[in-house]
Amino acid sequence: MTENKEAIEASEVNDLPDTAQTADAPEDMPEPENEVTPETADPEDIPEAAPEPAADTAIMTAIVKENPFTAFVRVVIALLLLIFMGILTMTSFLQTTGMEIVWDGGYDTVVNRLRVDIEAVIYYSDNIPANFLWLAVTVLLCCLAVRLLKKLSLKTELLLITVWTLVLGFVWVHSSQSMPTYDSAMVTNAAASAAQNDFSFIAEGERYFRNYSFQLGYVFFNEMIVRITEFFSEPETMLYIEYMNIVFLALTYIAVILIIDRIFSDKRIRHISVLLLALSIAPIMFSTFIYGIIPGTCFAVWAVYLEIRFLAAEKLTAQVKYGLLSAICLAVAVMIKSNNLIVLVAVCAIAFTAMFSRKRFIRNAVYIAVCAALAVSINPAVKGMYESRSGEELGDAIPFICWFDLGFNEGISAPGWYNFAGIWNFEGSDYKADLATENAVAHLKDRIGIFNDDPQYRNDFFYRKFVSQWNETSYQSIWTNKVRDQYKEKTALAKWVCNDGRIGTLKYMDILAQFIFLMTLFGCIRLLRDKNLLGAVLPLIILGGMLYHLLAEAKSQYALPYYILMTAFAPYGFMPVYERVSARAAAFLSGISREADEDIAESTDEAAQSDEVPAEDTADENDTAENEQVILPDENENTADTENENAE
Repeated sequence: MTENKEAIEASEVNDLPDTAQTADAPEDMPEPENEVTPETADPEDIPEAAPEPAADTAIMTAIVKENPFTAFVRVVIALLLLIFMGILTMTSFLQTTGMEIVWDGGYDTVVNRLRVDIEAVIYYSDNIPANFLWLAVTVLLCCLAVRLLKKLSLKTELLLITVWTLVLGFVWVHSSQSMPTYDSAMVTNAAASAAQNDFSFIAEGERYFRNYSFQLGYVFFNEMIVRITEFFSEPETMLYIEYMNIVFLALTYIAVILIIDRIFSDKRIRHISVLLLALSIAPIMFSTFIYGIIPGTCFAVWAVYLEIRFLAAEKLTAQVKYGLLSAICLAVAVMIKSNNLIVLVAVCAIAFTAMFSRKRFIRNAVYIAVCAALAVSINPAVKGMYESRSGEELGDAIPFICWFDLGFNEGISAPGWYNFAGIWNFEGSDYKADLATENAVAHLKDRIGIFNDDPQYRNDFFYRKFVSQWNETSYQSIWTNKVRDQYKEKTALAKWVCNDGRIGTLKYMDILAQFIFLMTLFGCIRLLRDKNLLGAVLPLIILGGMLYHLLAEAKSQYALPYYILMTAFAPYGFMPVYERVSARAAAFLSGISREADEDIAESTDEAAQSDEVPAEDTADENDTAENEQVILPDENENTADTENENAE
């Protein structure tokens, strides 16, 4: 792609380097009066009968120039995620993980563990031909959508996805009437109490927030929401926090679309990303669960977008602004949900790799240091703040290593899902973190020894742990609306989804997820050859989530943030499919048109020949008439002679 400095200066992003592509310019910008060539043409202006090669339509090299090191990092990320997505995609067409509810009579089978009142994980065998049929339908619909959505601008798409998410989400929250229970009830009740300066939830003898002090970050976040809300009104329920989840989800979608628009110059990728996000209903249905997953994802994704702006900025003031905002968003994301340390690692890894491309060692190093310092210190600071406000010493919390010990154990529902190994270890260690760490390490060594002695058991353990999370394509969004208490009876929509329409809703989610998995797999393959390091940002975060939850505690709801990123990234892998389908469709239609033209030509020739035949026949008839006219006088003469003879 060619340089276009004037387009960059006219764009909204005036801090991109001069090598930025014209795809970053606003869509309503006047086209330059230069001859359009296949290399400079907009992909949407290229006829479907002769599509451009997909390899050159989505490379954004303006921000991070390719060199051997960045190429190595990009290929490693693509290859590793390719392996995981290959397993997940193949499995998704063969079976689906179900999240069921057992009210009584729990039982075990060879692979399923069904317990009363907990997540009951079941592995269902799928109808493989039907899966491929639905895949074909989904591909054709997305191919049609590429043409229908090509005129939409970025602002229009952001407005549409925001309105769609808010309206549908608010309707769902109102219909579900879900009440916080279990962990979410602990967090929301603590936030409401803290807003009234009541800290009884961390008083002596209350172990929950002493054991799980990382939850205090989300308590503080909700406390701020409660204080702001109660300043204007006195709500009787916590539904307003669920409504806020919908707002955070809409903001997440906005950030993801902005990322896609910035790292991929092909606008068609953005169009399909918007469509798939709008069609994905699991995140909206999950928003009734008051936990740190959705708001934490929101701040994490915005941190990634701001990092891209930081890497693109040339001016020091812009770098400071975007870099500091990115670091703050990361810190808030980690405070809300500590699993977002995965995003911290991914952000720092991209910034470290990029510094060898742009030769900005000091600035990138400072950015990495600030991000790490804020993210690592935020939760201890919140814990200290609550200790200061309450006058209570909270003591040690469950060590981080215990979550890996938990992940290597057989869970209640599935391998690596929640079990009591961590809490029993901590209680048995007299709530001393050092002793609990030693016990967890020893237990981990024992489990690793068992895996080494029995490779078949090890393979089965990690396979079922992996598919129980990632192939449960509702991500507990329906389950959480069924098992939790309610403020009042569900309205018709939620009642139908959770009961009579449950099977159909789950099947819809599964069909969409299969398409997203496959296209994400194709995106990894495409990333191997496209020289675009920033194209690996979302795959790196997804890869980090898969690796972490393969080793630490597992639960399908934890995979939801990464599924949202897959949904946005999948169109990158879909575009080569679209190019092939559109090219073959154009060739097929061209062949039909050619045959029709030949038939018309043959018909025209036959008609012309048929028009000449009557003329010859007319000439013959004329000759015959002349002959008859010659004969008639002879007959008249003979008749006259006969009459004369009779008269005589």
